[in-house]
Amino acid sequence: MGQAHDVLERARAARLDGKYEDALRDHLWFHENALKVEPGMAGVRLSFALRDWIYLAEKFPLARRALQGLRDRDTARLLDGEATRELFRDIVAINSALGEERATHELFQRMDVQMPALAQQSADMALPALVVAEDFALARRYLPDPRARIAALAADLNGYTAELAKSGSTSSAPALLSFVLNYTKEVRLIVEVLRHEGAEDEPELISQAALDELKSDALRDAVQREFETPGATIAAMVAHARANVTEH
Repeated sequence: MGQAHDVLERARAARLDGKYEDALRDHLWFHENALKVEPGMAGVRLSFALRDWIYLAEKFPLARRALQGLRDRDTARLLDGEATRELFRDIVAINSALGEERATHELFQRMDVQMPALAQQSADMALPALVVAEDFALARRYLPDPRARIAALAADLNGYTAELAKSGSTSSAPALLSFVLNYTKEVRLIVEVLRHEGAEDEPELISQAALDELKSDALRDAVQREFETPGATIAAMVAHARANVTEH
């Protein structure tokens, strides 16, 4: 493991030991520098690291204000000319961790007017916040071809599943379940927008297309289960983790 990983682990240990200022210092360093020393930490930086930061904020309110400060700084940078999809992704992830999706909605409204090209490139990341804000009209405008969007999402899932089948590995099962979970979440968001802004039968057609586009029967069954019983995929992930613990 590299330097960034070690700093994140140190932040967790400091939080558990009650050394909150030390933990915050390490979280700040990790967020600002992790990708410079370990580019492969991109996913961790915007998921597990932010989750841990929120755990710290529950004990140490200054940590929440610090994270909000980073969000506000990055928002200003984006509006002042550093208009990149990557920077918007950072802002969206922080707002999601903070439970402040309406800040993402407000920013996207400004992007829609001031930088429509970036808004078009980033609409997929903004969609959850638009739905939370119930701005279905804006969401629908950036979803001109829902069927094409579903086809693209399904192609990614089909491709990942095919690669797993070639490798014959079962160790990536949690990652596959995560892909299934993300796929069903995306489909639900699209369907929610269409229920408010689409033709009467369009949501049902899109839901069916989301299953029809999948090439594997097992994959279709997994997605169907998650549609019918939200949380089924999380339960499967937990069961898989427990089984691995038992085996070892």
